[in-house]
Amino acid sequence: MKADLNTTLGETASRCGGRILAGDPHLVIRTVTSDSRELGEASLFVPLIGDRFDGHDFIAALAGESKIAAFLTMRENHAEIARSTGTAAILCADTLSALGSIAAGHRDRIDPVIIGVTGTNGKTTTKELIHSMAALRHHALKNVKNYNNEIGVPFTLLGLAEFNDMAVIEMGMNHSGELDRLSRIVRPDMAVITNVGEGHLEFLGSVENVAYAKAEIMHGMEPGSFVFINRDTDCFGLLADQAAKAGLRVRTFGLGVDADLFPSSYRLSRESVELEISGKALKAPLYGIHNLYNVLAAVSVGVEIGLDMRDIQSALDRFQNVGGRSQIVDRGYIVIDDTYNSNPLSTRYALRSAAEVFPGSRKIAVLSDMKELGRHAESFHEECGREAAHRGMSLLYLWGEMAAHYRTGAVRAGMQSDSVVVFGSKSDLAQSLKQELREKDVVLVKGSRSMKMEEIVKEITA
Repeated sequence: MKADLNTTLGETASRCGGRILAGDPHLVIRTVTSDSRELGEASLFVPLIGDRFDGHDFIAALAGESKIAAFLTMRENHAEIARSTGTAAILCADTLSALGSIAAGHRDRIDPVIIGVTGTNGKTTTKELIHSMAALRHHALKNVKNYNNEIGVPFTLLGLAEFNDMAVIEMGMNHSGELDRLSRIVRPDMAVITNVGEGHLEFLGSVENVAYAKAEIMHGMEPGSFVFINRDTDCFGLLADQAAKAGLRVRTFGLGVDADLFPSSYRLSRESVELEISGKALKAPLYGIHNLYNVLAAVSVGVEIGLDMRDIQSALDRFQNVGGRSQIVDRGYIVIDDTYNSNPLSTRYALRSAAEVFPGSRKIAVLSDMKELGRHAESFHEECGREAAHRGMSLLYLWGEMAAHYRTGAVRAGMQSDSVVVFGSKSDLAQSLKQELREKDVVLVKGSRSMKMEEIVKEITA
């Protein structure tokens, strides 16, 4: 990744707590990059370390070919490379942490209002919705795509320009402590927690631990700041307690009257989510019950930043969602492309939405593995199989290592065994599905990112 930046070597060393090994402190840095293939003018190279790579391995070649002006390093012996090539170098304890500190310093210099967004599901859509509202009156920045981790968030902040007075920053995690670090870099003025569900249990162990990990978004916030929390989510009380301990003000959204912002009525259709709030009608070009919650979260923030319902509707009219998230494709039969990712909460939402939006249609759920559920994986797949039966799916087509557990749950919940089919490959599933489909059927396709269930969508919509 790469970002433009106008700073000096000395300022950079100061921001990241590093020591200049070689080079003039007044040397101008104009770009920051962590990718040796993506360089710019007067680049500072930040060598990151992953499971299969070490960016330090590229320093000698980049410096020797004069492709970079400076680099960070965790190795003191790189001073000789710097001096022999005329390249500047800063020694730091950890290059990833240094990247975050450089970004935090840049964020502090620009000083925009920042809205942080996290949650098990709905982060990206909610971020996009809030940004569409903020952009009505502000020069608002947002993450590109869903670059929401400890690399993507710093580079997003480094993209702040002098004219940016607001930013909407999606913040993701799959281990405890990650949001704590991100929040202290981002320092949100407001934060949104879309929901808490069974995500990343392989690393976190329980839904309660997921909630504690999501609550870490509050750690970088000043007392008195607002945190917007889904009133209907699991572990709401835990999140509210964490907010109180941090001295934050809580605003809630949900479907019940116990929420601060709730719809007096709502309607779901294949084209839109419609709702009424305080006598004002709103309509968003989104599908499903999960997106109703995402809209409510965004409206809560929109109201807080001073928008009225007319402004909010104007933003919703222009909204376009990111691909792979509950996209509707009509080929005579309806295909619900929900292949971007999957976990138990999002699968329950998807099955519920199909049932509510298409009550009279024959519905086929095409499901594959939900990843990172650890020792709970089998039981959660069985639970979602039961949900498919309870939501009235006529057929259940399954593929993956967990397919048998979906099947067990569905059959135990009352689905006929010959209506639940396990396939040995995606291609076999797609071919059988193409032969089975008839006009006005509704097909939901869902699975974790690594299962690449979009390949089935392509087969049945080509």
